[in-house]
Amino acid sequence: MKKSLLALAVVFAASSATASAATVYDKDGTTLSVGGRVQSVLFNGFYKKAGEKDSSLVNSARFNIAGNTKVNDYLSVLAFSEWDMADGESKNIGDNLVSREQYVGADFGSFGKLIAGKTLDSTRQVMAATDIFEYIDVQNDTGINGDRRNGLFRYDYNNNGLFASVTYETAADNQKIFGQKFDVQNGYAVALGYTFDNVVFGPLSIKAGFNFIDGQNDDFDGAVYNNAKSLGKLNNAKNFATSIAWGSSSEGLYLAALYYSQKVDFAIDHNKGEANKKGLNDNFDRKGYEFTAGYGFDNGIGIYTGYQTQQLKYKYYGYTEKDNYDLRRVPVQVKYTYNPNFKVWAEAEFDANSDDKYGTAELRGTEFNVGARYTF
Repeated sequence: MKKSLLALAVVFAASSATASAATVYDKDGTTLSVGGRVQSVLFNGFYKKAGEKDSSLVNSARFNIAGNTKVNDYLSVLAFSEWDMADGESKNIGDNLVSREQYVGADFGSFGKLIAGKTLDSTRQVMAATDIFEYIDVQNDTGINGDRRNGLFRYDYNNNGLFASVTYETAADNQKIFGQKFDVQNGYAVALGYTFDNVVFGPLSIKAGFNFIDGQNDDFDGAVYNNAKSLGKLNNAKNFATSIAWGSSSEGLYLAALYYSQKVDFAIDHNKGEANKKGLNDNFDRKGYEFTAGYGFDNGIGIYTGYQTQQLKYKYYGYTEKDNYDLRRVPVQVKYTYNPNFKVWAEAEFDANSDDKYGTAELRGTEFNVGARYTF
């Protein structure tokens, strides 16, 4: 495709008000699609978006582009890239353009799809069963949702109700693992599930997955704890999750449940690696249960709620006792969707007798946000 045609296609798509991921070029077996979203969300002071604990209206945008070329009746090659756009204010984005997801791959039709690049590992499709809220729920509160990492190969098979996924992870620095950042040596993930069609009021899906990540073996000269953003050298990380989902999360009755168990061994050693050499490492062990229920009406209104609890056991090098924290939350959401393009929502998450602090985070209190999003 000529550069001038590609530029024209992108400009055309950016000015269109069509459905999500509009196809702007389709010729000789090659398609180009672009999409994205623009939103504004009013957060209450609990989110600390500005000031000490002030309410704040936050705008953000996202843009993506996807290409697909048919090679033959059994194979297509593809590419996808998505960016969080500059908003001039956000601490994470500011005036920068940040890659959110980016990969190339091959689609074998009924035989599955293989992708390579920055994306989610296989266990995310298990964890997503109860993650239907926008900015509330425990997965968002603790940062364990949306761990997109560089250097992943992922194969997905989804046909005749059977779901299977395998991920292999290569070495990469400063990667997000369960909400924290570490240097990765390698890793793998597997997930398996089955969906039964039309069980009483909708499909019934059961999934389970496991991943293991090994940290880099580089020399460790004593990392310093940095406000829970980087916990030093990773030894290894594990995650097991199983979920069940019944119905559709967008229309009709929806019920879902999730259990997960995550453990990270890492080293914060102020004695330049001596404790790490002896195997005396810090670790956290996190277990959680989530339940979600709701109903999506034909007029576009949806009402959802649930109960979510998580326990964190934190062990520090040099201390004989563990710090135990319990987080218990009740999320509630009311939303209205007009076609696939426009959505408005109001969410609140109420504390249900959590500990005063969860690790280093102050998560006891009521979260509330109201937002509007246009997706193109």
